[in-house]
Amino acid sequence: MKQQRILFIDRDGTLIEEPYDEQIDAFEKLKFVKGVFRNLGFIRSKLDFRFVMVSNQDGLGTDSFPEETFWPVHNFILETLKNEGIEFDEILIDRHFPHDNHPNRKPGTGMLTEYINNPKYDLANSYVIGDRDTDRQLAENLGCKALIIGQDNTDWDKIAEVLFAGE
Repeated sequence: MKQQRILFIDRDGTLIEEPYDEQIDAFEKLKFVKGVFRNLGFIRSKLDFRFVMVSNQDGLGTDSFPEETFWPVHNFILETLKNEGIEFDEILIDRHFPHDNHPNRKPGTGMLTEYINNPKYDLANSYVIGDRDTDRQLAENLGCKALIIGQDNTDWDKIAEVLFAGE
């Protein structure tokens, strides 16, 4: 049985641009990252990766980041991507603040235990796609590769090129 490769994809700063206050809590703040539709749609249609969104949303559900401002924008993002043929097999959102030191918060792997040491998955040939050093650290913690937007001239065109070159 062939092992399943995975793209662990960050949301803010990777799929959508991250605003100055790091919260996408209004439609006015929403802007998709250049090239995400064309490249991620092509990757989804041509390669056999499982898509897993992994996102830290600091304090989601608290007074500083109420759920009623998060979900409408988040659901719009998912629906827009779906309309372009891009669907996630799993969506994992951690609500903890950095000072909580919770194992679910990236770069911790608490939300991803299903994938670790599971013979169904090929983590060595899987990737974390993100925009921060915590995404690179998550890749190291999982034993997979990292593609970090904004580092080493990496953008969605480069990500697609790297993934297709591996085929």
